[in-house]
Amino acid sequence: MNAGAARHRPKGRGPMKGLAALTMAGSLSLALATSPSAAVSLNNTPPPDDDGSSTSSTSISSTTSNHDDHDDHHDRSLIAEEADRKCLPREFFRFRDFHPRNFYLPRTRFIDGPGGTMTATVRRQHRVYAEIEIERIKGSSIERPNIDRATLVRSLANNVNPLLAEEFVVEAGHDYTREISKGMYGNLWYRVFGYRVGFTAWRQVRNCTVRPVATGIANIPARVEGWRYWETKHPMYKGRRLSPR
Repeated sequence: MNAGAARHRPKGRGPMKGLAALTMAGSLSLALATSPSAAVSLNNTPPPDDDGSSTSSTSISSTTSNHDDHDDHHDRSLIAEEADRKCLPREFFRFRDFHPRNFYLPRTRFIDGPGGTMTATVRRQHRVYAEIEIERIKGSSIERPNIDRATLVRSLANNVNPLLAEEFVVEAGHDYTREISKGMYGNLWYRVFGYRVGFTAWRQVRNCTVRPVATGIANIPARVEGWRYWETKHPMYKGRRLSPR
């Protein structure tokens, strides 16, 4: 029996069967272990088109498009925030060198004496205006800076003296009487008080850069007026004697 069985048994098939069975068992285990993922992948994969191509790229393109839209919206938000941080263009002034300044009215200068009493009055209406002298700053791209007089005076009134004005009208009247010292000459001159002020005009652009554009002097009247009286030994005008007696 053993010899006959040995004659009919193919050589080498016994070990191969064991190896095949082991291989099949390992493959079956691997298939069972990966079957859920494979099922999910198969369920999510759309059927091929008639030409055999797959439409799975549609879902990928849609996802990419949504991501790009989100990035665009984020970029626009950053641009809007950057725009909000920009400065509004504007001009402003800085002032220096304040000095009192008298605006003397024409035809209101009187001299009398020696001694006695003198009386003067304003006989006509006068207007006194603010005067601005502008110099362009070296290196500025603006050949003739446009300085708004009203804005300059308003800034001065807010920072220096609320009585400062762009224009002041002196009405007729305001009589004045004064006793002159013995042997002296009396002098009267009507004036409007004010200031002589140095200023620099600055400009702020949209990127918040600030630079000077002009400098100058402003003579600004105040809403205050009155007579000035002084005495001299001789009748004088602008430092020169008018008469020997």
